[in-house]
Order: sequence, then C-alpha cells, then structure tokens
Amino acid sequence: MVEIAHLLDELTCATCGTPNALWLYPVRGVAECRECGEKASVLPESLDGFDSIDGSGSLDGLDSDSYGGGR
Repeated sequence: MVEIAHLLDELTCATCGTPNALWLYPVRGVAECRECGEKASVLPESLDGFDSIDGSGSLDGLDSDSYGGGR
C-alpha cells in the first residue's frame, strides 16, 4: 500500500535544525523529520470532518478531557 506524504516546504526541524526535511503523513496524523527521525502529532486545523461523520455540534457535550484538552 502506498502512503501519501507531503513535504512541508520552508519549515525547519526544531530538534536538528534541518530545513525542508519535514514530511506530513495526514492519514497517521504525524509530521516527521527525514533527517533525525523526530515525530510530532498533528491536530486538524478545523473540526469540519467530525461534523460530516457525527452530525453538526456533536462535540458540544464532551468535556475537555474526552478530546485531549486536559486540566
């Protein structure tokens, strides 16, 4: 299976300082540096995708701990 990845142009890895080495894997929700291997979780910019699955306003009843907001 082929995995889709997108080069994140003009960004620098905060760990190793290498420019243009960050790749985004949207299916896994991960950004990875191809130079040092450091990985970071990626959060969606908007929650529009959830509305199409669960119906509009489906996150209204959740407390912050349910979706990672924490205290």
